[in-house]
Amino acid sequence: MNTRALWHRMAGLATVLGLSVVVPFVTGVTPAHAQAQLRITKTHEGDFARGEQGVYRITVSNPGSEATRRIFVSDELPGGLRAAGVQAGAPFSCSIVGSMTVLTCSADALGAGQTATILLTVNVPEDAPCSVTNRVTVSEDGTLPNPILPETDSDVTAITGGECGNGNGGDGDGDDSGSILPITLNGVIPMFNNIATTTNIESPNATNHTSQDFALTAP
Repeated sequence: MNTRALWHRMAGLATVLGLSVVVPFVTGVTPAHAQAQLRITKTHEGDFARGEQGVYRITVSNPGSEATRRIFVSDELPGGLRAAGVQAGAPFSCSIVGSMTVLTCSADALGAGQTATILLTVNVPEDAPCSVTNRVTVSEDGTLPNPILPETDSDVTAITGGECGNGNGGDGDGDDSGSILPITLNGVIPMFNNIATTTNIESPNATNHTSQDFALTAP
């Protein structure tokens, strides 16, 4: 019995029994269409220091089985960072716009299995936050039937220098003082011990201040 006859007999049996039958061995099944894909990651090494430079590595890849259409990469720098230079790996070409705060790159296509790297050097200002999050996006200039949705990645960067990284919470005022409630000794001497202490004792020009007020009450 050939495959077509067997299929008709099984379909007829399914109709009689009210079943839905799927025949896994039906011949002539068309394989899924090959598709392009996009992946992007953003990384850096070490901390960035105020007043110095740091380098971000942006990696774009196509793990799919066919080439992409034209693609675009966008990176808007956070926290006052400014782009100092960019090295674009093939097939990308890049430019820096928006007062050196926005990186834009494009490529006509990214081949199946191809990976490209973009190195972005940034200047870190003296007043940069102690931590910044940098987000990068890659998208394809494509339309139906097989569009590729934008991909994003975020990279958190610690920044050192100034008040950053000295353990005082990053607010820069160095004042973590507190107050101790009044203590009464034997009901005779109420002692109000108001202590203001600067915990940032290792920073330049930091000082500790302690004051105590005593009042004597007759028994």
